[in-house]
Amino acid sequence: MTIETRSAPDLLTREAPIRATSWDAETRTVEVVLSVGASVARFDAAGEYDEILELRGAKVPALLPLLNNHNRFDLEGRIGEVTNVKLVRGQLIGTAKLSRHSTLAQRIAAELGEGTKYGVSIGYRVQAWSERMNPKTNRREKVARSFDVLEASLVSVPADPAATTRSYAMEDETTNDQTITTAPPVQTRAQINAEIRSIAATAGLPSTWADQQIDAEVSLDAVRAAALQEMATRNAAAASIRTTAATVIHDNSDPVAIRSAMADALAHRLAPGVCKLEGRAVQYRGTRILDLVGDLAVANGERINVRDQDALLQRAVGAHSTSDLPLLLADATNKALLAQYQVAAPTYRKIAARKPFVDFKAHQFLRVGDFPAFSEIKEGGEVKYGSISENAEKVTAKEYGTGIAIGRRALINDDLSALSDFSSMIAMRAAVDENRLAYAVLIANGALSDTKAIFHTDHANKASSGTVLDGDNVAAAVAALRAQKSLDGLVLNLQPAFLVVGPQQEVAARKLLATITATKASDVNVWSGFAELVVDASITDKRWYVFAAPSAAPVLVYGYVAGSEGPVVRSERDFNTQAIKVASSLDFAVGAIDYRGAYFNPGA
Repeated sequence: MTIETRSAPDLLTREAPIRATSWDAETRTVEVVLSVGASVARFDAAGEYDEILELRGAKVPALLPLLNNHNRFDLEGRIGEVTNVKLVRGQLIGTAKLSRHSTLAQRIAAELGEGTKYGVSIGYRVQAWSERMNPKTNRREKVARSFDVLEASLVSVPADPAATTRSYAMEDETTNDQTITTAPPVQTRAQINAEIRSIAATAGLPSTWADQQIDAEVSLDAVRAAALQEMATRNAAAASIRTTAATVIHDNSDPVAIRSAMADALAHRLAPGVCKLEGRAVQYRGTRILDLVGDLAVANGERINVRDQDALLQRAVGAHSTSDLPLLLADATNKALLAQYQVAAPTYRKIAARKPFVDFKAHQFLRVGDFPAFSEIKEGGEVKYGSISENAEKVTAKEYGTGIAIGRRALINDDLSALSDFSSMIAMRAAVDENRLAYAVLIANGALSDTKAIFHTDHANKASSGTVLDGDNVAAAVAALRAQKSLDGLVLNLQPAFLVVGPQQEVAARKLLATITATKASDVNVWSGFAELVVDASITDKRWYVFAAPSAAPVLVYGYVAGSEGPVVRSERDFNTQAIKVASSLDFAVGAIDYRGAYFNPGA
């Protein structure tokens, strides 16, 4: 029993040795056996099988490229061509002619003249398979009933000992010859229909055109001719068009596009100060939620009375409803939330470096000096490879969440005030919580992998005692920051970028950074504008920090899981209460990975 299958064709190859006994130096030709269809072991998703080529199903062009080891990617790979391919006594045979202009072909010609043996390999794509079990070997066999031979190659390692350069004259066997190119395999109607659809797709013709050819049982030759005629007619019409302007057509009936425009309109209602009302969203300005539900149902092809409020409500929150309302509300709230969240701009992002987090597992980050230093390479020498430190710091993301429910009554009353408050409050709350978590890491001053606190006298990044925020003490902090060394002892010479204080030190910090018009050199404020001031209420005492840019030497890192940009809203229907639940989640990570990029003074 055989099973006929057709699949997306893959490029396959099989190899065989050739001998040089039929080499003709004058014509630079050698007779080759391309294949005998012998069994070749292969693998697929179902496991191991034996592939067999049914050579009568081979389709070979009149001029077959002869390549060097299947090099199809540049002209240097082509060393000749194969012609006069025939089926002789169960062997696929052809005449290979080497190029006179290829250096490699000239070398091969010389070696063939000396009797050197080469291998021949063909590259082909199978168009139709049949599958069977061999009762003798108890192995699965896949027979290539129809396949296109794309190229032949000379290779150094043969695989099929029966495919070889011929040592006897081909003209002695013409009585058994079969020209492959003029004897294509018989195709089933299903195969012909598939070919018709392929011709239509290639010619850019609609499926209705292909259906007409299939229904009329037109031959493939007639189909090709008709396709060429259609293309010629179309090209003639296109040539008469003089305008060069492109017209973009928008499908105004697409439910996804409609829902997106509705979400933009709702987002404007939720956060009018940050979400603009523009484009198609303008037509949904002030539209009631239930009316939006009705319009979406119509766009999806459903039959519903848009004037029946009970039907619309049932469509929105009914137990068996397939309404787009949860998706619509989630989309609108996410747009409003993201806009409000970006406006919040917590201060910790200035001094922390953003990093990607793909999941909730502990993530390891490289520190300054983890990567080996550059070293000179002597003539003839090699690059020396180092290794990454095993005690790199790790940071883990955590999941945070909150939510509200919009009741059935609120939907009827078109009351979005709760959702509006929710989106603005969650944006602010997320920014505040992120800020709190980041500064908590600084203030807690936890231990790094070396068992010492982030800010420690052994790390040379902490004042021995708290001092006032003035020029002399800032000078000490900046000097310590510049003198920091990497893991392999290189001086980093870090530049101060941020002066971080709490409200108690804001006045002193602003005085320090202020520009003074001095009448003599001794009165010049040398620290004027040396760093950007960051004031945050999370710092409740007189402590102060000097930070380098996080891109140069990050102390803190933060990030969101799976590439999100902050809190994310999702919604679902509560079948018991007929309310719409709107939940917000924040997958956030923040932690310390190094001590070198900051200096800490407890203040006084």
